[in-house]
Amino acid sequence: MLAGVGGHATAAYAAAGFATSTLIVLAGGQIGTARFTTPLTNWFGLLTRSGYRPGGSPAPGLLLVAGAAVLVLLWLRLARRPHPAVRTEGRVWAIAGAWALPFVVGPPLLSSDVYTYAAQGMLVDRGFDPYSVGPSALGGVPAVAAVDPTWRSVASPYGPLATWFQHFAVVLGGGPLGAVIVFRLVAVASVVVIGLLAADLAGTHRIAALTLVVLNPLVLLYIVSAAHLEGLLGALLLGALVAVRRGNPTLGIVLACAAGAVKAPALIAVVAIIAWQRQRPGHQAWSDTARDSAVAVAACAGLTMLVPHGWGWAPALNTPALGYTPAAPSSLIGDLCQAIVPWAPFDDLAAAGRTVALVAAGCIVAYLIATSRRRGLEATVGLGLLAVALLGPVIYPWYALWGVLCLAPITRGRMRELVVLGCAIESIAALPGMPRLAADLVAAGLAAGIGLVAVSSGELRTLLPTLWPPAPANPRPMIRSRPR
Repeated sequence: MLAGVGGHATAAYAAAGFATSTLIVLAGGQIGTARFTTPLTNWFGLLTRSGYRPGGSPAPGLLLVAGAAVLVLLWLRLARRPHPAVRTEGRVWAIAGAWALPFVVGPPLLSSDVYTYAAQGMLVDRGFDPYSVGPSALGGVPAVAAVDPTWRSVASPYGPLATWFQHFAVVLGGGPLGAVIVFRLVAVASVVVIGLLAADLAGTHRIAALTLVVLNPLVLLYIVSAAHLEGLLGALLLGALVAVRRGNPTLGIVLACAAGAVKAPALIAVVAIIAWQRQRPGHQAWSDTARDSAVAVAACAGLTMLVPHGWGWAPALNTPALGYTPAAPSSLIGDLCQAIVPWAPFDDLAAAGRTVALVAAGCIVAYLIATSRRRGLEATVGLGLLAVALLGPVIYPWYALWGVLCLAPITRGRMRELVVLGCAIESIAALPGMPRLAADLVAAGLAAGIGLVAVSSGELRTLLPTLWPPAPANPRPMIRSRPR
């Protein structure tokens, strides 16, 4: 039982977060997930059957953003510095359970991707190749009507492990609605695993890592509620980092390949692990690097055999680029080019902006891997994934979780505040049904907060030469080198 001042604070934060999450579920259900979609069910009456259509009452959207803002503020109060309410790991988990419960029970919110997963699983089940056709190949079935129209006719960009999981969910769930429930249950289990692994990596800072992960509004909104594949991806990535930390790089490489077989950017972790192992003292550079590379190739080849046409996802990797997010740096570069050369075709300018941003991301990742001995492996992987997420053709809030989940166990001081405030921005900046002006004002306000923290941070100038402090010491002894 919770007792004492800290216990009362824990109960108060748990109750406040539960009420706030309930408000988000009720308001979000009235908005829906994507324009011109019809959900598979009204989800106990919580989800509107009409789907999200512009021009309706602004009240649900305002209530949704108010609820998300309160949830973010509650989390900021607990995450930025030690608080009695989260003095023990048990208290953190108790608050996390209360905050997550409405999202576990409620309908998928903020994104319709989970319905796309179900439709792609149905494609495999009916003998179609999801890397060649989109969900619309299923015909006029309810599963297709629940998919965002943008993605109904495009091939899947997800890796073979993700496609196998989608098919497995459809078979286990007995249909698309059952598959959605399976995705939700796996997402919840993934958050628990991510929390345990992050605490393991954090050493003596277990509570801080837990608070940054399991109470994070991005995690609650986009993994627990929306049931994105980022939950499975994050669990595999952190499992890989824990395996390497415990002296088992072979298992780490296999798990990182599995994460890359969910979403391609996670393959950065494979290269980072091999490079980091090569630079360790006493390492047999070329022979062990060759062995690690062979393990990676074998693991990737084996994972492609999980589904027919397992390599078919490679040509479909540009599918997310079919969307457009005006805040993405690649979009901003394209807009700048439009102002300079207004006579050029929009598609050419957009392609130029994306190329510049992707080249910049590639340079950052290459630098991080080449200098990986200057920082912990978690920092190299996390920063590399953040670079790809932020400089990709499009930016979606859940993309930030690729790097945040890896960085959560090692962030300290001002750098931790930057990560926390960045997650706060992403949690609010892309809510459906929110008036665009209000969204811009909220995002600008939070961005200003990040800027103030960065400018006032004396530590930032110290950290720039190495980009991140060394990884914290692990209480368990590490194996310094492999047997010769």
